[in-house]
Amino acid sequence: MSSPLNVGVFIYANADIMDFSGPVEVYSTRPPPNTPKVFNVTTFAHTNPVGGEHSVLVYVPGASFSAVERELENYDILVIPGAHPDVLEEFLPTEYGQKLLALLRRFATLPPRKETGHRILQSVCSGAIILGAAGVLEGRTATTHHSCYGMLKEYADKAAGGDSGINVVKKRWVDGGKTEEGVRIVNAGGVSSGIDASLWVTELVGGKELYKFTEEIMEFERRGEGQAWGVVER
Repeated sequence: MSSPLNVGVFIYANADIMDFSGPVEVYSTRPPPNTPKVFNVTTFAHTNPVGGEHSVLVYVPGASFSAVERELENYDILVIPGAHPDVLEEFLPTEYGQKLLALLRRFATLPPRKETGHRILQSVCSGAIILGAAGVLEGRTATTHHSCYGMLKEYADKAAGGDSGINVVKKRWVDGGKTEEGVRIVNAGGVSSGIDASLWVTELVGGKELYKFTEEIMEFERRGEGQAWGVVER
């Protein structure tokens, strides 16, 4: 990898705060001393400012949606957070929602940049429903928040115009494989699972040393793919 991976983290009104702030924390953690930076992180949104869930926190995104749209080929990782199902049902049919779906469909067809060798589309929590609505989860294994398994299947099938062949599983995170163009699809389960998935991606693209260093700095022990909510006794 000859250059840092550019990470675009999408934010929209009433998105779950940890869904996007967890991955931002992972990908923006400084690397070990005297080692090159692996990620450049940019948040982007349709509006500026943009409020998270209940507008408890209001954010100034680093870029506009249109700016990322124009430079989409230069982004190696896109992170799509989730929200309450009611928020998604209201958001997806809107002009902003439809523009996002078109962006995701386009991103899923872009081969990895030669400079990085990776292109990853990552959802967190019910953000997988947005990927499903875009049609990029057809025929794939995927996961989402445990309360949204049925909704994910419904939206993926609607996008496919019938049975999408999606296999919705109870996992902490899922590597759904690559598109024909080489774009890897990664889904995290509910909320905090986005941190686990982002640490896995960190290891995938940056190696075990970087992943373990990031984990130590964050004081967060990554859970495995099979450690979904409710699976491990507490």
